[in-house]
Amino acid sequence: MKIEGKVATIIFKNSTNSWTVMLLKRDKGYITAVGETQDLEVGDELELEGEETTHKVYGEQFQFTTYKKLLPKTDAALIQYIAENIKGVGKKTAALIVDLFGEETVNTIRYTPSKLNDIKGLNETKIDDLNRFFNEEWEKWNVIEYLSSFNISVVTANKIYQTLGSDTVKIVKENPYSLIDFVKKLDFKTVDEIGKSLGVNLDSDQRVDTGIVYAINKVTEFGHTCVEEENLIKFASDILEVGTKEIKNGITRLILNSKLYMQTIDEKNYIFKRSFYLAEENIASNILLRAKDKPLGVDYTKQIENVSKRNAIELSKEQKEAISNSLNNKLTIITGGPGTGKTTIIKCIIDILEEMKKEYVLCAPTGRAAKRIKETTGKEAKTLHRLLEITKVDDNDVDMFYELPVTPIDTDVVIVDEASMIDCMLMNNLFKALNSSTQVIMVGDVNQLPSVGAGNVLKDIIHSNVINTVYLKHIYRQSAMSDIIVNAHRVNEGEYPEFKTKDTDLFYIKTDSIESTLAEISSLISYRIESFATLNVLKDLQVLTPMKKTQLGTIELNTLIQEVLNPKATTKKEKEFNGKIYREGDKVMQIINNYDKKFAINGDFFDGIYNGDIGYIKSIDNVNQKLIVLFDEEKEVVYEFDELDQLEHAFAVTIHKSQGSEFDYVILPLYTGYQKLFTRNLLYTAMTRAKKMLVIVGSTNIINYMVDNIESKNRITGLTAKIVAKKG
Repeated sequence: MKIEGKVATIIFKNSTNSWTVMLLKRDKGYITAVGETQDLEVGDELELEGEETTHKVYGEQFQFTTYKKLLPKTDAALIQYIAENIKGVGKKTAALIVDLFGEETVNTIRYTPSKLNDIKGLNETKIDDLNRFFNEEWEKWNVIEYLSSFNISVVTANKIYQTLGSDTVKIVKENPYSLIDFVKKLDFKTVDEIGKSLGVNLDSDQRVDTGIVYAINKVTEFGHTCVEEENLIKFASDILEVGTKEIKNGITRLILNSKLYMQTIDEKNYIFKRSFYLAEENIASNILLRAKDKPLGVDYTKQIENVSKRNAIELSKEQKEAISNSLNNKLTIITGGPGTGKTTIIKCIIDILEEMKKEYVLCAPTGRAAKRIKETTGKEAKTLHRLLEITKVDDNDVDMFYELPVTPIDTDVVIVDEASMIDCMLMNNLFKALNSSTQVIMVGDVNQLPSVGAGNVLKDIIHSNVINTVYLKHIYRQSAMSDIIVNAHRVNEGEYPEFKTKDTDLFYIKTDSIESTLAEISSLISYRIESFATLNVLKDLQVLTPMKKTQLGTIELNTLIQEVLNPKATTKKEKEFNGKIYREGDKVMQIINNYDKKFAINGDFFDGIYNGDIGYIKSIDNVNQKLIVLFDEEKEVVYEFDELDQLEHAFAVTIHKSQGSEFDYVILPLYTGYQKLFTRNLLYTAMTRAKKMLVIVGSTNIINYMVDNIESKNRITGLTAKIVAKKG
């Protein structure tokens, strides 16, 4: 169904996904139209294609899948259109043009612009601007209309046009699969539909090669940096519906063109995307560059004794060796579980470096991890993104992340905390920024969940056995009194946790249904936990869960907890967005890296709010359609209402999102869910997030299942093999 109309009002537009709600004036009355739009303004004449629907709240609407701009049909509208779009041409001059040429105005401007020379107020530059604008607009909307016929949205079609310009249709007809090279977010299935519509053979080289790259992209979404060749052949063959011979030939072509790389590991061939392969190569080269340097052999006994006395710390032999090794080697890894003294070692190393007048940088992969290391050491710490000055990058675009220019780090020593969270691409960029002379100390718990991005870098480096690695195993006296820490280590060793009923910081509440689990959580946050602990439930307590969906996932839990901890009140303003209520006082989390987002601290402005940052809605301004979130009790960040998809409620967060953070009090529901998620290192990671108290609510069977479930889907990477091969 097609309708025409003029944009009367743009009611709402989401800047992230371009979803637009607008009021359209038609010959007979008005209609609300909803869909994705690009570069629309009030007054634009449109032809929309879609269907009439009835929204349960907003009533009758026209939901369009595509649209095109129409040139203004009346003299008054055309005069307005020219005046608004051509710099230096006002309504008076535009009226002279329309009066003289009438219905032929647009054709005259496009095809015989020399006829405009006699019009007062126009010069050669303005005539050229008119001609260029009308031709570009006509061409752009013709291209968009052509692409829309393949069910490509106007927004995506416009992005394609912005990239390819006047050659768009020609390129699409010659090789529709090349669109993926120009517009990274295009899905292969969308492009394949174009290819099939244009009669491209299923076994064409273009289709097969693009499909293989799509297949390897799908595989690496699960954290792998490569895939076994046999598995890739089968997977790609199923997707493309062609034989294995065609897939093998395609892989060979892509390798010859350096789009894919092959590495033999344990007599099996593995296929890599170019960026992952070269990133691992660079990491391996940097590892070996530092590994080949012999330890300095300096005796730091005196400095270690001095720092121990100054801080009234009794260091163990294990800790002293870790400090000495770190100061003597070009690259050191310090790994250990909670309570094994990692932070104490960092503090002592920093003290000695300052005493030696050596420059150092303290950093971590996330904002919360950087904040935590700053709190524990008292020293300034930066996120790796801020340290490397990474800005304006799509984190999901691996190729862009590999090619990224980074700011060189000019310092003597770099200390990286929470190193297990660093993925392949970020580690590559860190090494790109370092001088060969810079000492690197990586600190992390290798038994926690691997990085969100692809790779298992810390574990791979340790497994190569070429780097000085310090394993901290001793639990120190104060930590040994914590049942959380003791039982986290038990879980890591494959033993079931032991629960006490008193004199403990680890509690277990057994439930027999989802409903009883939810009831226990509700009563705990309502009043019970406050009866035996002094805390601000909203700020000191965090609910962690393995998943987003199901009744015990973050989506449902956040709705439940919001009703308990921050219910609707006449004193609190709120805003509904995408079916969620955002209310003053709500706990929220930033869910994407926004490198350009400004925040204020005491009147000074800075850039950058990052994925995983947690804050609270300070105020909501419904008149000006914005709200303010306070992060870290000092960063005030303004969000326009159409930016609210960057935030989600954080009363409950996934265990994955909690990495690098610690919370005083944690409630962990473990009753039911997607069992492949329920692994030993997920339970271990969740337990190690709690500092003062952990309450597990759920099923003994699930807890024991998690302890027994060593993650079967280990990440497939080539880094360890590359390091070993380069070492010879």
